[in-house]
Amino acid sequence: MLASFMSVMQPHRVLFIPELLGIILSFVDEDDHVNNACVCKQWSEIALDIIWKEVDGLSRLLTLLRPYKITGRYNFFDGLPDSRDWTRFQRYANRVRILRFQQDTDIDYSGLLDDMARTRTTLDMLPNLHTLEWIYEDVDCMERATLFMHQRLRHLVISAPPLRHKDKVSFFLDVCVRAPHLHSLDLRVPYRVQHIETAILELLRGLPDLKTIIFPEFFLTSSIVSELSRMKHINIVQFEYGHEQGFGEEKDVDVFAPVFEEGAFPALGDLAVTARIEHVMRFMNADFAPINLTSLYINTYVEHEPEELHTLLVMLSERCRGLSQLYILLAHYVAGESELVPAKQITFNTLAPLLSFPNLGTFQVMHKYPVNITLEEIEELACRWPSLESLTLNEEPLIMHDFTLDLRALIPFALHCPKLRRLGLFIDADPSKIPPMLELKPFAALCFLSVGTSRAQDPEAVAAFLSHLCPPKCKLEVGVTWTSFGVRSCRLLDDYLRVEITKRFHPWKSARDILPILIQLRREEREKSRALQEEVEDLRTRTRLLMDKTDIKANDSCIVA
Repeated sequence: MLASFMSVMQPHRVLFIPELLGIILSFVDEDDHVNNACVCKQWSEIALDIIWKEVDGLSRLLTLLRPYKITGRYNFFDGLPDSRDWTRFQRYANRVRILRFQQDTDIDYSGLLDDMARTRTTLDMLPNLHTLEWIYEDVDCMERATLFMHQRLRHLVISAPPLRHKDKVSFFLDVCVRAPHLHSLDLRVPYRVQHIETAILELLRGLPDLKTIIFPEFFLTSSIVSELSRMKHINIVQFEYGHEQGFGEEKDVDVFAPVFEEGAFPALGDLAVTARIEHVMRFMNADFAPINLTSLYINTYVEHEPEELHTLLVMLSERCRGLSQLYILLAHYVAGESELVPAKQITFNTLAPLLSFPNLGTFQVMHKYPVNITLEEIEELACRWPSLESLTLNEEPLIMHDFTLDLRALIPFALHCPKLRRLGLFIDADPSKIPPMLELKPFAALCFLSVGTSRAQDPEAVAAFLSHLCPPKCKLEVGVTWTSFGVRSCRLLDDYLRVEITKRFHPWKSARDILPILIQLRREEREKSRALQEEVEDLRTRTRLLMDKTDIKANDSCIVA
């Protein structure tokens, strides 16, 4: 009886396979990992690996070494760490793979870090650390980042030295010596690139294994791109928007003319640049240009004519045959602009070269004027582009009072683009133009429907229409992103624009709130309808069988002459 009970209590043998157990425990809530660590020795090791894999902030790490006390904004250990403290610390420190730290000016850890540096028993305090994020504001905090750098570090997210710090090159050279095998670097800089360009060039020269580089906007100057072109492993060159990444100045990239040598960019696949269209064309037409790109992001900050965009698309369709993702942001807006200039609108003819790209599945275009495209042209675009996966067709123009599309523009994409996951259109969701909804085919894979600054007049009717087309998990996105990138005139919109955008937001928000409920109801209706059809078909089959059986009996007789 006891043996039978013990056999029932034995855990499944799959729980003794470390790799599978690690996968299972990775889905458990963080608070439960402490309990898992107490189950048995094997579970303890795996649970502790998960608990200490990612460490956010220094407090948790410092407490692990030795208790410390806080006096004002300063922190002090209750005694200098000794060898026993370090032995205990290493048991957990060896498990840390990712360390994130963002300086809080109200808390000073410099004394604690200095004590760690003086008393450590091994050079590498976190020997298996592969990702370090160190965001700081002052020089003291900057210098202490190097305590956690070593030869095995692969990914670094770090602030640039403060603007007032004169010798920026020396810090970057120190980074190169301590972590020379970095694969990715994300550099946060709160000032113009001209103040740090020389230091960045030295940094790049000291990181020969670099594969991914991320800068603030307006940091990809001619000199920096020229240096990147000589790096053998660089695969991704990007910039990010926002205060955390930093803002550059558009004048630093006013002339974009990198110099290429034979063999430039041997591994580049993903490129983002901020430059004028004519400079991008010269860049891509140059000898040894990176024509094997799969993703290209272009942000132009000056006004361009539609013909220039058309010429760019023609050139890219001929030179970059492997391109699968293309993003073009014509992010130029001058305060006070409110009148539409039809001659400067993007049209279907402007975008026609897109259909010549053999592998293009993602396209985004942004412009201050609405795209001048008809429903018939939308139908042609969808029919000729069945492999489309993401299309963002300027859904958030800032001159927003002229419409050529309504809700009917969604239907061709649902019919002809089964792989479409994201769709952005500028539409007038007028209930009077809502078509009959009896035979609408829903999107097969749509996850995001973005309407930007579109207009909706009847949220309930709009939501009812969308519920026929949108899958259950599809999200409706509303609003503008202009204020997050580009030159200052784009980030600071006129008051009347903000009022109009807010006015348009509320009806769409109401439709967004209703939509999930209607989608669920529509799904239940379809399931009931399907079940009813199956039942009717079953009854028809039974009836047909009975009729056949009756005919057989009626004819089952013989006549004797």
